[in-house]
Amino acid sequence: MAASLTGKQVAVVGGGPAGLACAARLALLGNSVLVFEARSSQRMQEQPPLPDGDETLAQLERMIALGRIRIEHGRKLGQNLDLSELHLCHDAVFLGVGLAAGRVLGVSGAEPPGLLDAGKRVAAVHCLEDLLALPVPHRAIVLGAARSAIDMAVRLKRLGAQDVTLALRHGVEADGYVEQTARAHFVRIRPWASPLEVLRDERGGVQAVRFEQTRVVDGRLTHTGGFTEIAAHAVFKAVGRAAPEQCERDEQVARISREGERVRVDDCLRTALPGIYAGGDCVAPGQDTALALRHGVLAAQAIHADLQS
Repeated sequence: MAASLTGKQVAVVGGGPAGLACAARLALLGNSVLVFEARSSQRMQEQPPLPDGDETLAQLERMIALGRIRIEHGRKLGQNLDLSELHLCHDAVFLGVGLAAGRVLGVSGAEPPGLLDAGKRVAAVHCLEDLLALPVPHRAIVLGAARSAIDMAVRLKRLGAQDVTLALRHGVEADGYVEQTARAHFVRIRPWASPLEVLRDERGGVQAVRFEQTRVVDGRLTHTGGFTEIAAHAVFKAVGRAAPEQCERDEQVARISREGERVRVDDCLRTALPGIYAGGDCVAPGQDTALALRHGVLAAQAIHADLQS
């Protein structure tokens, strides 16, 4: 039985066994999932069948029927799919793509980069001190969970940003902390706004962010079809890390992913980039379908635990 909706939105890149297993389990746990797949629907159906007894496809079909999973075909990472902007528009990202992803994403090294695409002024920040490594923008938009995001917005104001907007998919928390803090530090709040796209100028710099207005209907976050754009020179997303004991661990996954150009993950399938997870061939190439399915399920459990922390 599917759990109640959490209001969280997760992107899954890759419609292979790992990606489908991750999407199905995330949706079953109450999350909304958008799967990005380079192949057409017909080519996806031609892939080898899953092992006998596996319930992934049945779960997937149920979750698609419920509207918890959507699949976009013809979307390929590094071509018409940008990881940093994808991450800004979702609460978490799972990578279930091939080994080449490590080179495309630059996440196969040993040192956690801390920031995503900071040179283009789109960043996912794990630690507030990461902001010190970036030029202070005149206008900035901050996305993320309310508490950590408002702290980041305040830090940007203190560093010298003139115009800072905190954008929230949901309404403002009832305890008043976010509103009071924003008012005290002259941070604007834009609630009920789900980020869709980063708009850039002719030189590739951030110019604005396009949002779709949201509301809650029957306990579910719903897009209304109304759109707005907010001007900015930089976009930041506040991302935290949960304690590793909050999810099921697999030390073998972490050990095998340290070899060569594979995407490096811990034993809960987290990459060095906060909020981004990986499994399947990009972590351990040449594995069988059963192991890829296990990666997807373990990653989904870790993502769900981290988002609920």
